[in-house]
Amino acid sequence: MSFIIIISLYLATSILLKNSIVFFERFKILDHPSKRSNHNFPKPKGAGLILIPLLIFATLLVFFLEDIINSQWIVILGFCSILMFISLLDDLKNVSLKLRLMFQVFCVISSIILLKDDFNIYFKSMEVDIWKGIYVEIIQVIVLFLFATFWVWIINLFNFMDGMDGITVVQASSLAICSNYLAILGLIEINFLYFSLIILAILMAFFSVNKPPAKIFLGDVGSIPIGFLAGYLIIYNEIKSDLFIPFIIIIMYYLLDSSITLVLRFFKRENIFEAHSSHFYQKIIRKGFSHNYVLKRIIGLNIVLLVLSYTSIQWPTISIITAIALTISLLLFFEFRKQK
Repeated sequence: MSFIIIISLYLATSILLKNSIVFFERFKILDHPSKRSNHNFPKPKGAGLILIPLLIFATLLVFFLEDIINSQWIVILGFCSILMFISLLDDLKNVSLKLRLMFQVFCVISSIILLKDDFNIYFKSMEVDIWKGIYVEIIQVIVLFLFATFWVWIINLFNFMDGMDGITVVQASSLAICSNYLAILGLIEINFLYFSLIILAILMAFFSVNKPPAKIFLGDVGSIPIGFLAGYLIIYNEIKSDLFIPFIIIIMYYLLDSSITLVLRFFKRENIFEAHSSHFYQKIIRKGFSHNYVLKRIIGLNIVLLVLSYTSIQWPTISIITAIALTISLLLFFEFRKQK
């Protein structure tokens, strides 16, 4: 029954998205080109307004039918709804950065508090001789702070990188595939098997209208909640299943492109909180290469990263070093590729 629902979800999402384009155009919910844009004409935005409610509804329904629903998932999806709402306001009215960040931090900290029992077990499993005689509580607070900061960074990372046709679909789908096979292998909870299939169904439907040349954009209303769920997936499975490297490998392109760009802008004394078009994929598009050209190369990298995320289960060090090297190689290719 659940798989029939997931297939139906793909069909329903496809139909709703294709019909929504006219709606967004009629009500002028458009992404207008600017100096930092990667497109030349106004295009509808806000597909996340369709995708996220469908994702939440389908997840609750499937989890209920499979008898795997729990209060934790309900609360996490509730926070996802809050971020969708504030992001919708931002898409429509340009909400201040401070207010958006405040809601993100609230949802992340609240989620970490929700996971306190899992974190307590995680900390106990981490206790080694070096901790003896040290203020363990202080170390735990520092670790929690790092987790919270990383989670907020993942949220914004998905938002920052959502500036090219199809790129968020490729990244989020790769993460979903990674969690899917980890669940099949029994390394993470079965919830993530169904959750990943739901994400794939929705994103594959979205790809039909978001692939180059895109007919509609995701918008902050979609990218922010997806980033929040990605952060939850990564952090939960680190503290629950001690699996971190496979997920880090699969988001390696997003992680390095965004992080290196941030560092470079910082050293150039640019305002790192200001919108920009300095990402590596944006640079090569401005050199005259098409979205399709760039996306194919990112897809190729992500296929290799999927393999490396699998091999990292057995060989974590060599897998992550290889992933970093390959990702940096693609970034350098984008950086130094000559003008078309």
